[in-house]
Amino acid sequence: APVMPKWAAGFWQCKLRYKTQDELLAVAREHKRRGLPMSIIVIDYFNWTKMGEWKFDPACWPDPSAMVRELDALGIKVMVSVWPTVNPDSENFAELERRNLLVRTERGLNSFIKFTDSNANQTVISGLLDTTHPDARKFLWNKVRENYYRHGIKVWWLDAIEPEMVTYDHDNVRYFAANGLEVGCIYPMMQQQ
Repeated sequence: APVMPKWAAGFWQCKLRYKTQDELLAVAREHKRRGLPMSIIVIDYFNWTKMGEWKFDPACWPDPSAMVRELDALGIKVMVSVWPTVNPDSENFAELERRNLLVRTERGLNSFIKFTDSNANQTVISGLLDTTHPDARKFLWNKVRENYYRHGIKVWWLDAIEPEMVTYDHDNVRYFAANGLEVGCIYPMMQQQ
């Protein structure tokens, strides 16, 4: 295995979530002011507009490129949480569904996650990106590259990729690769690809 870069073995700063770019930068600046080490700061969930859009909410994260430049000058890498969950109200859901890039069920409704979301006042029943489908992986990478990588973010926390489901009824899950009982355990590996 390749040797991990030095920064990956340093202190990782993370909390449930930073709500804004200003909040995150204030924490990083204070660490450096106090002489405390920090190699990575993690931007966890709800940094996005909606689950499945894989982009910063501009109301809370107005200038990600400037944020990354400042953190880089402080010697801090940025890690962003990327989930495979897709809100039906997201800008990508209809296309993903039309192209059969979402996990399906063998019977019943195609709903896997019950969770809140950014700017939602109620629980949202969301779908899952089918990472066993090569086109779904390409779709996700294109969004991550366009909305995070281009700002200088090159480290991701692939969260909720067990995948998280309301009910773990694997015989009722239909992936592109096969039924969930047959291939469910490859989902995390496919998400990493």
